[in-house]
Amino acid sequence: MKNFFFFFLLALGVHAQTQAPVSPMNATQYGVVLDHPDMKKVTLQPDVRFLSDAKSQLHMDVYQPPGLKPHEKRPAIVFLNAIGDEPGQDKVKSWGIYATWPRLIAANGYIGISMETDGNRIQESIQGIFDFLVKNGAQYGIDAERLGVYAASANVQESVTYLMGEKAYKGIKAAVLYYGWPPAGPYREDLPVLAVVAQSDAHPGTFDHLWKDVLVNHAPWTLKMATGLPHAFDAFDDSDNSRRVIQETIAFWKNYLEPVPAPSWKPSIAREIIAYHYWGKPEKTLPLLERLVADYPKDTEALSYYAQELMRIEKMPEAEVVYQKILQLEPNNVNQMMNYSGLLYRQNKTAEAEKYIAMAINSGKMDANAYSRLGFLLLVAGKDLESAKYYETAVAMRPAGLDYYNLGCAYSKSKNPDKAFPALEKAIELGYNSRNQFENDGDLAPLQSDPRFKAMIDKTK
Repeated sequence: MKNFFFFFLLALGVHAQTQAPVSPMNATQYGVVLDHPDMKKVTLQPDVRFLSDAKSQLHMDVYQPPGLKPHEKRPAIVFLNAIGDEPGQDKVKSWGIYATWPRLIAANGYIGISMETDGNRIQESIQGIFDFLVKNGAQYGIDAERLGVYAASANVQESVTYLMGEKAYKGIKAAVLYYGWPPAGPYREDLPVLAVVAQSDAHPGTFDHLWKDVLVNHAPWTLKMATGLPHAFDAFDDSDNSRRVIQETIAFWKNYLEPVPAPSWKPSIAREIIAYHYWGKPEKTLPLLERLVADYPKDTEALSYYAQELMRIEKMPEAEVVYQKILQLEPNNVNQMMNYSGLLYRQNKTAEAEKYIAMAINSGKMDANAYSRLGFLLLVAGKDLESAKYYETAVAMRPAGLDYYNLGCAYSKSKNPDKAFPALEKAIELGYNSRNQFENDGDLAPLQSDPRFKAMIDKTK
């Protein structure tokens, strides 16, 4: 927040220029509100020069943990200064928050770093400190391949610009953003970020873009609302609520900077298959399934996955052979009868499909979930009238919002708006009421020119 930092700089400027006793209202003197008994044991290496040229002489303070051995390397957290230092005023790295946060980090076993920045070359200054750490970090106990960063308030904009750019140092494994306004994406898929929003900053519309950009970019961000906390809470809100957020922040860094413990079990092909199945990657799943069903030729679960993946790449005859084998092994399996009938419908083998549906119904094992599943299989197969028939049965047995919604889709696709709208209205009544879903589902496109559609949409959320 620029106004906040203007206040910071104004208070600092008065102190620097007059050399008067520090006022209790000088905001820069207050440090992080979480304490640690080993903070007094931390070793400080002050004013280590990390960038030197005709334009600038920039320094960093290095806080080393107690017990750091010679030649040992630890992860480090860099507290980014992305606003610059004003000539004639105290350096940002000397402010209370930037002198105690890295000390707290060192007390927790890592290296803490605070830095100077040339306000006329912020991006170069940030790049400069990482270039230095790559070349010289080891002599200060720093593992340059395991770095975290912290940026707060007005520092967030320029920091995110650097972190999301092509030149960002890849040894940065985790970033923390405190109560600042990140610029719009694109955001990286390979950099975990913890973004903490203070409640006092959460004005309407302020962060609307953030979650959308995270989703669009598949970015590994964790968004935390610091409920009940003000801007700069880690310095000014001396409460357990603040301390808990700080503890979560340290845990976030550790989660990404420490090695993940190796599992005690051996890798499982079946587990890998299930993961790729949910990813929708048949090119990965099918070779593994072929190996699995060769080893377990009578495993109907494995065969069922195999059939589904074959259907996904439109190999219908091959999938049909697999379903036939499944039903030879388990002739009374109602779920597999329905799966097979859905496949037969997709191949326009209507009579044979209906034979297996009749077998499933006559088994006496069909409940509302089974009819709903059958309705969905037929809806996906493009057999909309048949799908509607079984969804009608499902909602008669057990009214459910999703089933009514899919029933409305089936009627919409079959050009029957007079039945589609009542079903969709019932879905909304039962809580299936996502406005985005209703507006963007292609199955409902035939209804959008009908005046009833807008009236219905107005009831969604």
